[in-house]
Amino acid sequence: MSVIRAVTTGLLAAVALVGCSSLQPGEPRTTSPASGNQGFLRTQLEQALFNEIVVRFSAAHPGPLEPKDYQNLLTELEQTVALTEISSLQQQTLNALRKSAQPHPPEEPAPGLAAWVAQELAALRRIRASLGTTDPGLFQTVGPTRAARQQFLGLIEASIETHRVLNPLGLRFSDLPPLLVKPSLLDAQTAFFYQPDDASIRITAASFNDLSFPEAEVIALIHGLPGSHFLRQPIGTSLFSDAQTENQNAMAILLLAAMGHVAFYQTPYSQIARIDFLTLSLARYQKAMRPAQTFAQFQASIGPSHYAPDRLQRAFSSAAALPRALILQGHALRSLSTKTDLSISAAQTHEATLTKAQRNGLLRHLNRLAWPLDAVDSASDDV
Repeated sequence: MSVIRAVTTGLLAAVALVGCSSLQPGEPRTTSPASGNQGFLRTQLEQALFNEIVVRFSAAHPGPLEPKDYQNLLTELEQTVALTEISSLQQQTLNALRKSAQPHPPEEPAPGLAAWVAQELAALRRIRASLGTTDPGLFQTVGPTRAARQQFLGLIEASIETHRVLNPLGLRFSDLPPLLVKPSLLDAQTAFFYQPDDASIRITAASFNDLSFPEAEVIALIHGLPGSHFLRQPIGTSLFSDAQTENQNAMAILLLAAMGHVAFYQTPYSQIARIDFLTLSLARYQKAMRPAQTFAQFQASIGPSHYAPDRLQRAFSSAAALPRALILQGHALRSLSTKTDLSISAAQTHEATLTKAQRNGLLRHLNRLAWPLDAVDSASDDV
């Protein structure tokens, strides 16, 4: 890597000729005006140098990064690269670096997040109550038999294929690797999850007794298409891996909520399973923000659902164990919901299709998940 940097730096020096004087410590690097092929070559080399510095830094700092780490990288980029020549994606990385180099705010979640979660939860409970009790025959659990489990896995695969064909958001699925759906023997804290190493959706073997057949569609949407399998494809930089993971998780939840605007997903079969999952997700954010919340309070925040008490207990315990990640995810979901003008709860009662502005907002933010998202400004805290 040092060889690449040396060659790149040498080429940059040759292109710039005598136009650049020696830099003093802390002085940003600039280049002299150029035209034609010379300018194009210089731009390409500056962008290559930017990438090389970021890749080298990421390899040397695999763990969680502190503001001082981001500041060190920012300083090196400012002193080494002509930042007027970088690409739009590199500019996003630079902007995120400048924000991340600032001291962390207090760990306590912003009051606006707590109020937003409480508002959405209350609305979802009202919508859920209006749908009445679930049909026991419709929400039959998968159970222990091999045939029932294979049927459930088949339903997930069929739901993924259905969404691929419908593709209501017009997303590009053709470049994705094959997606597997299979049981997992791991003792995971969650009933189902996406495994990026082999591009698979895993269903925890012990959870089949708790899962109901309508949940196959939710799993397909949240972890298949348009969820994790689509969202986890590499983009941008790995510098902000914690934020990127929770941004992707938040976007998967928002895309699931958006299916309330799609006629195919407006049947009671789909609505109840989707609303219950969205409600449980938001309740976990609330638990993460309220360490003293009891299990009884957690159940009350959810209201009626098809989930068994044991399932809710596991969700409660996992939320207590992962407060930082869930709060980060909650902030991301609130930001995405606000900036795309797509309410989690309102989408479950709105039979009209997504507006052009909402769809464009979703598509635009799909390209921003690798970087920390902008916080909702104070003017929007009461929305």
